Amino acid sequence: MSFRSTTVLLNAAVRTTGQSFLGEVVGTAMQRTIKVRVARVKIHPKVQKPVTYHKNFLVHDAEEKCVIGDWVRIDSCQKLSKRKNFTLGEIVTPAARYYDDDGKLHTQRKVSVADVDKVAIQREAQELFKA
Repeated sequence: MSFRSTTVLLNAAVRTTGQSFLGEVVGTAMQRTIKVRVARVKIHPKVQKPVTYHKNFLVHDAEEKCVIGDWVRIDSCQKLSKRKNFTLGEIVTPAARYYDDDGKLHTQRKVSVADVDKVAIQREAQELFKA
């Protein structure tokens, strides 16, 4: 019987197999599934300038903790459905979240009455300067 050293065992446990990408969550309409947009930059063969290519991946989010706007790392896994081959690795940069008065979760910045008043005051000031 041969014993392996702990470094060999740790390297085997830490080593990740398959692909991993970094992308932005663009859709959460399905149950336990998110749509992640991954961008790649390649040099155009004739023009020799960088061109951004995008691809959308369906990703398994078991806990449904992602919202639109999160930047996430996705890892490849065994095929889960026809188009779902990735699982959520981690949320790298979360999007801004807030709960409204009814307890609903929102991911965009809440526009307050003060913001609307500031815009109205700025428009009035511009009209006074024109006159």
